[in-house]
This record gives sequence, structure tokens and C-alpha cells, in this order.
Amino acid sequence: MDTHARQIIVESCGPLFAAKGRFADAFYSRLFEIAPEAQALFQRDLNTQKRMLMAALAMVVSVLGDRDRLAATAAHLGQVHARRSVSRDHMVLGQRAFDLALQDFFGAACTDELRAAWQSAYAELLDLMAFPPSGDSAA
Repeated sequence: MDTHARQIIVESCGPLFAAKGRFADAFYSRLFEIAPEAQALFQRDLNTQKRMLMAALAMVVSVLGDRDRLAATAAHLGQVHARRSVSRDHMVLGQRAFDLALQDFFGAACTDELRAAWQSAYAELLDLMAFPPSGDSAA
């Protein structure tokens, strides 16, 4: 991911974090719309899960410019998700939900450039998460 894309992501995080969970609401709403069966993966209180999503997002954004730290963060997130039977295929659905949530959250201000920057970051994170190949996970 290039410096300009990172800058777009960092700048767009201000409104995401200032909105008191509205982005997380949009993300889970879109995820459950795309994949209703994904609700079964969330055994804990959804408000807690939303806070965890935003904390993970902050953690990832804080290390975007440092490939080694991003790889370590991604590996940790991959392990956490795998322990909860979340597969790479689930995460790909999450990427679609994330993109739709960005569009919902930013509305007309959600430019193609903003979406492309976040898609690039999500794809890079997903590549570094090291999930087992499809069909080998518990989900």
C-alpha cells in the first residue's frame, strides 16, 4: 500500500472513531445482510463485539506504515479469528461488508479513492493473517 492510500485511511479514521459506534453498527448490519449465517459466529454481546472491531481497526491503522508490525498484528488477529471458527472466506465476506459500511457511513463523501485505499488495506491485512486454505478451517 502506498503512502497516499495510508494517508487517506488515517484521515478517514477521525470521523469513523468520532461517530461513537455508528460505523460498527453499519458494518455488522451489512455483514448480517450479506451472510445471515454469520450471526452464529458471534456468541458474545454484539456491543462488546462492536467495540472490539473498532479497537482492532485502530490497532491496524496505527501500524499500516510498518510492514513488520502489520504482519505481527495480522497474525494475532488471524489467530483470534481462527480460534472462533472464522475462516478466510468469512473475512472476505467481511471485506464486502466493510466496503458497504464505508459507503453507508460516508455517503456521498465516500469516493472511489477512499474505497480503493480501504480495500487495499483490508486485502493486505487479509493476506498477512495466514488462515488455513479454504476447506481446512472449522467453519
